[in-house]
Amino acid sequence: MTPLSPAAAALPLPRPVAAGRAELMLVAAAVFVSPMNYLRASFAYVTLGDLFTVLALGAMMLGHGLPLRPFGVLTRAWYGCVLMLAGGLVLGSALRGDLVSGLIVASQYLFSLLVLPMVLMQRPRTEVLLLIKVFVLGMVFVMAHGIWVIEFDPGDARFVTPSGRLASLVERENAAASLAALAITFALWLYFIRELGIVLLLCLLAPLGYGLLLTGSNTGFFLTAIGVVALVALSGSGRIMLGTLAMLAGLAFVVLGWGELFLPDIFLKRVFGALSTGNMDEAGTFSDRMFLIREAYDLTRHTIIVGLGADQYRLISAHGAPVHNTFLLLLAEGGLLSLTGHVGLIILGLMMGWAAMVSRRGRWFGVLTVTIVVLLALVQNGLAHFYARFWAVPWCLALAASLQADAEPVPPAA
Repeated sequence: MTPLSPAAAALPLPRPVAAGRAELMLVAAAVFVSPMNYLRASFAYVTLGDLFTVLALGAMMLGHGLPLRPFGVLTRAWYGCVLMLAGGLVLGSALRGDLVSGLIVASQYLFSLLVLPMVLMQRPRTEVLLLIKVFVLGMVFVMAHGIWVIEFDPGDARFVTPSGRLASLVERENAAASLAALAITFALWLYFIRELGIVLLLCLLAPLGYGLLLTGSNTGFFLTAIGVVALVALSGSGRIMLGTLAMLAGLAFVVLGWGELFLPDIFLKRVFGALSTGNMDEAGTFSDRMFLIREAYDLTRHTIIVGLGADQYRLISAHGAPVHNTFLLLLAEGGLLSLTGHVGLIILGLMMGWAAMVSRRGRWFGVLTVTIVVLLALVQNGLAHFYARFWAVPWCLALAASLQADAEPVPPAA
């Protein structure tokens, strides 16, 4: 392997054993608490996970140093796309909006997309697998805490919305459901590569699945279905496809026949009702979101070159809220420059996954990367800005899996 080869560019740097363990503990802590958005400062968007990330960054600087090429041969392209995304927001803010808001939002994106990858990328395959497991455990804790709140203190407005939907420690219903979908996809992938046994898989899926139901989120439900189907379809294994199809058919039969007897009321009201009747108005705020999307389409015709500036959309919207579509929001607030940078990041992620998929030893890692990147791209059709660390962490972990896919032999699928 030559020093300039793509694989060599992504190899982890050597480090002392003791320092490496301390650093890994800090990184694992940052990953574990990343979904817990509730644990943050009141004066700015600085989370507990950010604190652990900065501490891990300091440990890396004192130890083996920072990785200069966290994305291997695609590092320059990644940096360029991030700077386009942030630069468009700053430019729009300087010319048409509030420069201070533009710098704040841009700094959030830079931390999530530049600093966090330095901490999570370029790690050995064993550490990447460990951190993926830690992320799944973090979401299991979040959902177990949410189930406890719903059961014993459903009036707690910090974690439960007035309509009875579980917002959990994530503090957002749809975001909590989407993260549960990602965790379920990660857990199923770990089972397929024999990193989890069937008993442990079921123990993890129980709180994740029930917590997902308590969110009453159509977004989370469909993302889970898409994640499972994509993971199975891309696996290329006939046995996995047949087994999953049989399991899903049995589950659908039970739910459609007796679902009203055991499913949570909020799920029956918001998701099951919309599925059974085909009426999307029963899905909650669908009509309001469509209004904002149509409004954004009309607005973005005037923001192609220079956007409105960060956090300015809500000031001119008839609803006083940003459009819940990351692509349209970036086009409106950052212009075509920001949108191009963001789409470029998604394309680069798919390229990393595809490169691993065509490799015999890295196929399963590429399958994970492509699946998670597609799910995150779909999530952005229902969200505003996308700089929260609970989105960046699973994104980076999925990319890190493909960068280290050829480092060691991959076990066969279960």
